[in-house]
Amino acid sequence: MLWSRLLGRRPPAKFDIVLEQRHIAETVLRSATSLVNAEGEADEVIARHCETITAMVPRVALAWTWFGPRDALRIQPQIVAGMASAYARQLVIDRGPLTALGPAFRVLAGKRVEPFSISPQSLYQPWRQAAVQCGLRSVLALPLWSSADEQRGLFVLYSDTEKYFEQVGVELFEALGHLFSSVLSRTVRNAELARAANCDPLTGLSNRQALGLLEPMLRRVTATDPPIALVVIDLDHFKAINDGRGHAAGDAVLKGVAHTLALAVRRSDTLIRWGGEEFVVCLPGVDQAFAHGLAEKLRQRLAEAHFALPAGGSLQLTASFGVTVLGLDESVEIAIDRADQALYAAKHAGRNRVVDAPSPDGA
Repeated sequence: MLWSRLLGRRPPAKFDIVLEQRHIAETVLRSATSLVNAEGEADEVIARHCETITAMVPRVALAWTWFGPRDALRIQPQIVAGMASAYARQLVIDRGPLTALGPAFRVLAGKRVEPFSISPQSLYQPWRQAAVQCGLRSVLALPLWSSADEQRGLFVLYSDTEKYFEQVGVELFEALGHLFSSVLSRTVRNAELARAANCDPLTGLSNRQALGLLEPMLRRVTATDPPIALVVIDLDHFKAINDGRGHAAGDAVLKGVAHTLALAVRRSDTLIRWGGEEFVVCLPGVDQAFAHGLAEKLRQRLAEAHFALPAGGSLQLTASFGVTVLGLDESVEIAIDRADQALYAAKHAGRNRVVDAPSPDGA
């Protein structure tokens, strides 16, 4: 056979279909038990089970998955397992005239593509490569989906045996795909719950609870670690807005302030609504002098802004600022308390100004 000459080896020997189905069933059942209670990121969990199936079912030489928007223009395997992994890692499927109706993109519509064969004579160059370089002869492409959003995906299995999936059946592999989809859906929901728990619903900024996630990234362990600065912001006379114009006006001003601040900070900075009319900016890689300059810019932007009110018209306001840097092995909350003291000093000095806190020892 041409296939044998190209690969320099014999085609796979005939196999016991019943025994093969038993191996597949055992693998899927083991996966089902652990996938139901799986902890961790979805890609880690799915990668572990792709490795399991290619290890326990040797005739499955490759398994890969991809997950993303259903209108994606390019598909590249994200999770890869099996003896032919090197082939999949360099695989790129672009949506174009020749591939728009191909299996990969048809599966994104949510339907399984019937198993198909590949050979060294395949018209599609990646399949031809798979047959010639890796001895892959048959493919099964299954849909993945998230019930929590519009994301879609692929679970693709390759065998070194002709008509392998037609012989052993696809139902158990489909069951594994359903389990993968459940893991993806659960991960999306958990991420949405985490975002909701750590997001201020009024301004859309991170809230005080998000500090627990940021803390590990905002800690200086040694003197050679980059500096980290914090700016605490409190709006001046904000209570008068709520009392005189109503809470709807106060909420509109808070949203406007959050938008103004978000436009002025760097992409690498984290802006938090700390509570009420108070905000905190976390500035990685920044010393006190730079943080003071940024605080002055924020102060000026707020003082010059006109914030629209629900009943019509607009108003202006000012804010007071406290600036500090983190000391060695110091918690963010302690540093924020120090910046708060500087902020109170700014209030007592007349408001609408920036005051630096004394640098902590070792900073």
